[in-house]
Amino acid sequence: MKLSRFGIMLLTVLLAAGSVAPVFGGGGKEGGSADGRTEVTVGTWTPIPRTMNKMIAEFEKKNPDIKIRITSPSNYNPEYLTFLQAGAGSNTLPDIVALQPGSLTQQYRNYLADLTPYISKSWGAGWKDKFYKINVDQMQLGNPAGDNNIYIVPCESQIIDIWYNKVLFNQLGIKVPTTWDELKTASKTLTDKGYAPLYLGGADGWQQINLILMLSEQVAPGEIYTAQEGTTKWTSPGLLKAVQAWKDLFDSGIVQVGALSNLAYPDGVQQFNAGRVGMMALGSWWPQEFTNPDAPTNVKNWVFDHFFLPPYERGGQASPPIGGMDFGFGITKNSKNKDAAWRVLESFVGGEGIQAAIDDLNNLPSFKGISPQASNIPDSIKEQSGRYNAVLDQARNQRMSNPEVENALQNALAGVAAGQLTPQQALEQVQQVQDKVSK
Repeated sequence: MKLSRFGIMLLTVLLAAGSVAPVFGGGGKEGGSADGRTEVTVGTWTPIPRTMNKMIAEFEKKNPDIKIRITSPSNYNPEYLTFLQAGAGSNTLPDIVALQPGSLTQQYRNYLADLTPYISKSWGAGWKDKFYKINVDQMQLGNPAGDNNIYIVPCESQIIDIWYNKVLFNQLGIKVPTTWDELKTASKTLTDKGYAPLYLGGADGWQQINLILMLSEQVAPGEIYTAQEGTTKWTSPGLLKAVQAWKDLFDSGIVQVGALSNLAYPDGVQQFNAGRVGMMALGSWWPQEFTNPDAPTNVKNWVFDHFFLPPYERGGQASPPIGGMDFGFGITKNSKNKDAAWRVLESFVGGEGIQAAIDDLNNLPSFKGISPQASNIPDSIKEQSGRYNAVLDQARNQRMSNPEVENALQNALAGVAAGQLTPQQALEQVQQVQDKVSK
């Protein structure tokens, strides 16, 4: 949902005043609920409400002395982001907040407690071995030099790649593309037959970042990360080639016409579910569609499978696994219930709470040893999920460390796709912002 500028301002005022009701969760007053239980408030846009309700139910069943109340909207942009801004500005953030690692966590770092003592107490000196490596690597992503605090603990992991409609591919005689030329051919066939080819929600910055990471890790492994550290220039030949590949997605018709103005959610996924889209840049969270009680026919029959983006260069490698921490939870400094809040996080990260989420196919765990157990999940989906789990320890970081640089990169990519900037000009603009940030 998009809001007007006035709508965003109004939402900010209402959130700051506490006038927006929780999307889901019970009532109660600060510090305790009406029935005497300790109340822990949570701000999050994810997991989706039906999954979060299952996580809460499992936690409260095992911890009857604690009540969890969700206080935030469940839409990420702009509603949840506005909720965070308003809460920080008025010192009314809930006990627990959900944040992506890197740039978003860094925006709210000063409002968060250091979780290191809790982590060590719960999981011991070898706690890092209990998590997939990529999650550990991202826990302090973007921390200033000398700041070794841990502000968020990873809840879920993810891998990003390309999902496709198997039935549609079979009907049109399309094979899963393993080269860039085959990807172009698949997209042309889909377009000629009236279907969207590789659907890109170009109005969503995260979709742009996901795809440029897939491309850059093919042609210039590691450079997008060293550029953020200031040891590589954004204008390097490797990153220039990655942005040229990005431009070719549009020039060659690999992505749909009008992609820059399209949204992934809800527009793209609705069309994908309806069978009007051949491929879509998504990831390991996609199978959660299957556990939707109102799933459409294509989802009930599960006509989907996934592959990694083919190599842009002839003879090159496909995109490697890219992902890591989908999101983590932090405890706010102002929380009056930090110990109770940590009990919630123990469950949501490595206990009955996260098991409920994984059984609802809500992405991948960050804590090792957890996999879908529910009897209603087909073996084919369990196998697809297992493929993702198997590569988590080899995954490359999907997150940007600085919000200003991330925003500059999104703007630059949009300018290239629209034909307003050359790849060289776009990367020069990003480098200017990087220089400013580095100073």
